[in-house]
Amino acid sequence: MTAPSALQRLAESPGRFPGALLLTGPSVAALDVAARRLAAALLCPGGDPERRCDCCRRADAGLHPDLLRVEPEGVQIRVDRVREALIFGAGRPYEAERRVVVVSHAEMLGAEAANALLKSLEEPGERLRWILTTTRPEALLTTIRSRCVSAALPHPTAAERAALHHERGFSPEDAADLAQLAEGDDEAPDLAALRALRAQIAAALEAGLVERRLPALLLLAELAGARGEASTGRLLAEVLADSVLVASGASEFVRHQTLSGKLAELARGVAVEALRRAALKAADPPADNRRGNRRLHFEGLLIELFEGSG
Repeated sequence: MTAPSALQRLAESPGRFPGALLLTGPSVAALDVAARRLAAALLCPGGDPERRCDCCRRADAGLHPDLLRVEPEGVQIRVDRVREALIFGAGRPYEAERRVVVVSHAEMLGAEAANALLKSLEEPGERLRWILTTTRPEALLTTIRSRCVSAALPHPTAAERAALHHERGFSPEDAADLAQLAEGDDEAPDLAALRALRAQIAAALEAGLVERRLPALLLLAELAGARGEASTGRLLAEVLADSVLVASGASEFVRHQTLSGKLAELARGVAVEALRRAALKAADPPADNRRGNRRLHFEGLLIELFEGSG
């Protein structure tokens, strides 16, 4: 599905809305807005395109009697909340033609809760629609994903992210840097920490590939592969890709211009094809970290890069 047109078609044609929709995207806030608009469209008796009628306003505020939101409690969505949703969905609508259940942060469904959902996702009936939202669809059970129609929100451009940070009070320079460094919709990103992380990655690559110190690369692999350190892996992939651009004579397209000097050193010391292979691998790490496979993934690509440099 092409996200913008697909979501618009869904909102305009509630009768064609799938029984279970999995809505994905990089921003929790954007997913919440989209889910509320879709729920309002499903519940609106008059099909108000502006979503300004009384029904739509109540749905947007979470006050419509035929709308239920399921959210995490602590570290997961509990099975009790899913069972409540199943009972809600089995009831007759109070006002609308159907009932809608929105499951936010669906990646936080516990195994028992996810399994309790399966039958209803596959056969919700005529009067129930499910909307699941997540920024991490790979973390959902395959059985959940297979029972949903998926639609992805578009990723905002760097200019759009910079404009958002500028609106939040950051200077134009800091906003532009945050557009490259920050992920998701964090309203209070630690810019100093993100800049320090970028500098640490560049320094480790310089130490390992220019100064030929393999332990620096192994420490970088451990950092990039640690659970909850997706930003490190993403920035590593971007720095390697920027090195490819410098080596190819396309410095004007480099994302992280503040690293230009170090990128030039990397480009001189490492073959461009080796950098390109490493950048592609770094941008596609495995999702599961339970057995340390993310660390091994980054370790392997950095060792391969080390062996091909010098």
